[in-house]
Amino acid sequence: MVSTVSNCFLIAALFLSVNCLHAQTLTFDHGKVDFYTSSILSDIEATSEDISVTLDISTGDVEISIRIESFEFEYEMMQDHFNEEYMESDQFPNATFTGKIGQDISDLKSELEVDVAGILTIHGIQKETSFKATLSIENEFTLVKCKFPIIFKDFNVEEPAVLSKSLAKDVELKSVLYLK
Repeated sequence: MVSTVSNCFLIAALFLSVNCLHAQTLTFDHGKVDFYTSSILSDIEATSEDISVTLDISTGDVEISIRIESFEFEYEMMQDHFNEEYMESDQFPNATFTGKIGQDISDLKSELEVDVAGILTIHGIQKETSFKATLSIENEFTLVKCKFPIIFKDFNVEEPAVLSKSLAKDVELKSVLYLK
């Protein structure tokens, strides 16, 4: 569950890295990545604002890194289980995405839906992934929004057997990032 969430966050951070039209490389200024999954007992949500993003607007190259321990949960016990039991964040401290935006974004003037593809690394497992993101200009920032599912088992993140029937098998990842 945790690695699925981390992947989504990384992708969200990637989209947010597209910003100022006059700069060649944009970096993350502020924003957040959220993940959500449901279970019979309760919904599980977490948020991180500890994201590193760079985007080269001339090439569309994107690099994103999220510190796994930075995800904050409603309850401390959930956060501990996420880091220790699922994500093993002491062994795999970051989730990363390295990829490319498929469209020319060098002259972004209005909202644009783009295709993003690359390698997502969570829990030490690399997986090719692609998703859609929406880029727009808001005030002095390039705003990036995206939403996509992540499957836990794709990244060798195993849920405890006791939860296997009560926990969703995927996580929805959403991000809103501002790049400058």
